[in-house]
Amino acid sequence: MKKIIFILSLTTLALSACTKPNNDTQQTNKAPETTATQTTETTATQPAMPMGDTAETSLDWAGEYTGIFPCADCEGIETELELKADKTYELTEEYLGKGKGNEFKVKGTFSFDQNNPSVISLDKAGENRKFFVGENFVEAREMDTGKAIDSKLNYKLQKKLN
Repeated sequence: MKKIIFILSLTTLALSACTKPNNDTQQTNKAPETTATQTTETTATQPAMPMGDTAETSLDWAGEYTGIFPCADCEGIETELELKADKTYELTEEYLGKGKGNEFKVKGTFSFDQNNPSVISLDKAGENRKFFVGENFVEAREMDTGKAIDSKLNYKLQKKLN
């Protein structure tokens, strides 16, 4: 799927480079040898879209994600993260093998990272955790940097498909 999206993106980029510039365009980032233009006009049928595809705009990210995260002193942490279209979430974690009363649930909001639009950050209620959003999965990331966790352990949650 990623290959198809990548190929379509490259094809779109190549085709858009072949079109003649519209006279109703505005010059941006113009250096002496640069002729890049952006159209500032939008129509009623086509809303303004950010340049390039991001996880937020090109993936069906809303839904429930489940899996078992590693745990240092238990059998694992059964985790469910529900991402809602209004950018709210519900995070439920149950520490397996620890008896009853080891389930924790938090609700809050999340946002897509401006520097890395494939990563979401949960709010303070979710301890500012970060997750990479992929096609039908999310993967926990380092909380400080948003980079992949350097481990052979599984930090992915799979999307429940209807």
